Amino acid sequence: MNNISDKIIEMSFPKLIVVAIIITVIIVIIAKLAQKAKRAKAIASLNASYAKTPYLAETDLVKELGYQTNAGDESLFPSASQPAEEISLKTYQDPEEKLADYRTFDFDYTNKDNPLLEKELFLQLEKILARYGLTRVKKNPQAVISMNFFIGKKEQYTPPTTVISTETQYVWNTGFIGWNMGGFTSAIPITKSTTTPGYTTISYYTNIRINILNHAKLSSGKKPETPPLVWLGEADSEGPNSDIRFIALIMFEALASHLSNQPLAVSKFLVCRFRYGGLGLGFDPNDWRIIRYIEPSSIADDNNLKPGDILIKINDNSPSRAFTASKDQNPYFLHVLSNPGKSDVKLLIKSGATGKKISLSLKPRLENRYVRVDDK
Repeated sequence: MNNISDKIIEMSFPKLIVVAIIITVIIVIIAKLAQKAKRAKAIASLNASYAKTPYLAETDLVKELGYQTNAGDESLFPSASQPAEEISLKTYQDPEEKLADYRTFDFDYTNKDNPLLEKELFLQLEKILARYGLTRVKKNPQAVISMNFFIGKKEQYTPPTTVISTETQYVWNTGFIGWNMGGFTSAIPITKSTTTPGYTTISYYTNIRINILNHAKLSSGKKPETPPLVWLGEADSEGPNSDIRFIALIMFEALASHLSNQPLAVSKFLVCRFRYGGLGLGFDPNDWRIIRYIEPSSIADDNNLKPGDILIKINDNSPSRAFTASKDQNPYFLHVLSNPGKSDVKLLIKSGATGKKISLSLKPRLENRYVRVDDK
């Protein structure tokens, strides 16, 4: 220690200044990195806590503020297709296992017919499971999740129908009786037929099954006689859409909400496919200017918006603290939800972390999602 002190004393004054500056710079850099890491951790914790609590999603705003029935007219926006489709859920739970003990997982990719679709579906499921506190790990997960999915096409032909109807018309007949002209009516049957052409109705049956298995038993080296299932959830529906990726998201959300130790015999609910413009924001129900949730991979996520940020202006219009149920007076409905990605929306955001105001110009993404409607 004395040697270091002696060397410092022997250094010239300019050298001492340089050393002091370098030390100060290093301390400042370390402090900023620590502050940044602390802020990132706080934001991540905030996002996770918000994800577990209710928030006003964009689909909630569409349902609340009103939408038009599509009926094949793509120009209506926001809109919902009709009729509503029914989703049926069933879950099964091993009574000897506690699902709460399984907090980490990894996926088992087994589909050989369409492995890319399987990857997309697993990616959807992973994001939803993260909201319920489950973490995907590659090494020694507590659970292994596999998936089975099926899409079947159903064609129902309705043959032509002919309706034959008969009606009676009365015709006046004239004639002479002697020198006097007279007349009488006579009934004449008239037959008519109307034919409605035949048509084919096409629908698609969709089934998804999620299997959660005990990884320790699978990797013990001894092949189990039966799969070590901890939990199994199954969802199915029938509707006009042939792409399973649209309805899979709401199926996963519904199944994940039943990740408990209580098996679900059968649960049914109705969904409708909504079309709207979205940024991927979820709002505080008590002050909907405050952003409570950021949807992963959304426009908002891509532009680094965070939970706790405050929405100040939308195209120079100030949203009110209280939720405005009139779509003509709600700027988010007018400029975002009603925008199918054709023009940019100017947002003024106040950062919840720094307090700084940020101006953004974002183009809403055309969303095409199934939304639960039986609770409206």
